[in-house]
Amino acid sequence: MKNLRFFHLYLLPILLILPILSGCAGLFVAGAATTVNIATDPRTTTEIWQDQNLALEITGLSNKPPYRGEMRITAYAFRGSVVLIGQSLNTELLNQFIQQAKQIKGVNKLHDQVRITEPLSFAKISNDSWVTTKVKSALLAKSELNGVKVSVITEDREVFLFGYITREHAEIATDVARHVSGVKQVIKAFEYAD
Repeated sequence: MKNLRFFHLYLLPILLILPILSGCAGLFVAGAATTVNIATDPRTTTEIWQDQNLALEITGLSNKPPYRGEMRITAYAFRGSVVLIGQSLNTELLNQFIQQAKQIKGVNKLHDQVRITEPLSFAKISNDSWVTTKVKSALLAKSELNGVKVSVITEDREVFLFGYITREHAEIATDVARHVSGVKQVIKAFEYAD
């Protein structure tokens, strides 16, 4: 009995705090989030894997010559539908990149959301991370969206919302995101379940 009390009063709190102090909490949280994502994602694990590889391949393409240093592009894929987000210094080079990305095996549709402007500074990228955090927090706080998975990406204060949800949930999520301070524009990139 004494050992059990010692465990509950001293050892258990230390064991729970230790991963946070050592920086391993992120791995635990990320692992739990991935499990939830897979459990609520309508895609098969193979489709998820293919979409992740497709996004990585396209994003990686922007880091190779002649694109390196001329653009900052990130790709997001859902069932072969790809959204390009970022900045490019050159319209012609961006068009060349888009044509090359369309040729990659697995790309069904390609949506260009790349802006012709200087790549974002570290300060702007940091601010975008903060906006993303605020939007995610607001979405989590909305009871109508309980259990609904919405992915949020922010680029230059433009908030992109992704997910496989109903149209009603999409409208609620969009409205919530629009009212978060620091959001310039909300762009819906949902796949609808209804």
